[in-house]
Amino acid sequence: MAVQAQVDVKLEFVQDKFLTGETSEVTLRIANFTGGPLRLGERADWLRFSVENVNGSVVQRRTELEETGAFTLKAGARATLRFDLAPLFQLDQIGRYHVSATVVTGPGETHVVTAPVEFEIMNGVVLWEREFGVSGVDGQRKRYAIVQANYLKRARIFAVITNPESTVTYKVVPLGTVVSFNPPSMAMDAQNRLHVLHQYGADDFLHHRIHSDGTVAVRHTYVSRTGRPMLGVDGTGDVAVVRASRRQGNQDITPPEDAALSGTNGVSNASSRTNSLMAPILPPTGAPKAR
Repeated sequence: MAVQAQVDVKLEFVQDKFLTGETSEVTLRIANFTGGPLRLGERADWLRFSVENVNGSVVQRRTELEETGAFTLKAGARATLRFDLAPLFQLDQIGRYHVSATVVTGPGETHVVTAPVEFEIMNGVVLWEREFGVSGVDGQRKRYAIVQANYLKRARIFAVITNPESTVTYKVVPLGTVVSFNPPSMAMDAQNRLHVLHQYGADDFLHHRIHSDGTVAVRHTYVSRTGRPMLGVDGTGDVAVVRASRRQGNQDITPPEDAALSGTNGVSNASSRTNSLMAPILPPTGAPKAR
């Protein structure tokens, strides 16, 4: 009991509503008040999550958590780790859930259990959908859908990639908020890549180009004060934004080949691979960063 009281662990969500299949990231915070170093992660099951419906039904587990590796938390230090619940549990049903974590803090079965925190899996409205053949793969077909869902009174849109029957979800790509008075525009180019243009501010628009594997290859910011921009498709099947001016944005993504043609500096796309362990905040020594 003394050890448990000296190790503070808790779970938090930055957002607590997620579309079905969306990355459901939860943050685990650990604070060491034992007065000495705390060694964690030496056993594979040092951290265990448990998820249940609000009615008390346990949610089936899909897979076990990836090993985090061992690390030492110095006296008075705090560690922050982020995890994705979506690949770990069967979160396919709409509803509210509770998640808690058990952290083994010492030899034997000495452990601390976090207080449960609540989150919600929500449904969305399909605004547009299109079945397509995957370029370079004979006979393989997928389905793009643009789905809108509301969170904190703001409408958000997602690109969802599934099989043609919508029974298997390959990727859910958040695209951002969208204004209610101007629905997004969608188009597909000659390579069956999805283009989405949506308005998120008074004069501000975002253009995404998404590949069939869910990679966001392009994210560009545009401004238009003279009319409503649109996606134009030329005779060769190329798609471009018209009636708007490009503006450099902090979140822009430009593939190297496009950057070379335009003479701008490209921003490489961050990895879209979804892991159970979401980028633990660790310095090069492997110990969580004190904060």
